[in-house]
Amino acid sequence: TDVINMVSRGITLPNILKGIHESMAGRFAKLLRMMAVKDGVVLVTGGLAADEGLTACLGEAMDKLKLGKVEIRTHPDSVYAGAVGAALWGAFRHERLAELAA
Repeated sequence: TDVINMVSRGITLPNILKGIHESMAGRFAKLLRMMAVKDGVVLVTGGLAADEGLTACLGEAMDKLKLGKVEIRTHPDSVYAGAVGAALWGAFRHERLAELAA
């Protein structure tokens, strides 16, 4: 409903998306700060990893919080990370249930 209200107030779609990206990136950067991440690589996975606007905002949010030398990386196949994890978990559960049934 927030997005619908913004559209009805005449806010452009690029500005709405930028606001969403900034909000998500800010939360993610705060999480990294809480985890005391100071350097290294953070691999962003899932469908949003392909969103260049989000990854750019994430870099800006990390700079704003002075998180140090943390590099944001994505991978073209990162969208499949959740599905691969779910498949592995399903295989594990299937084996476990088969063991219990035997």
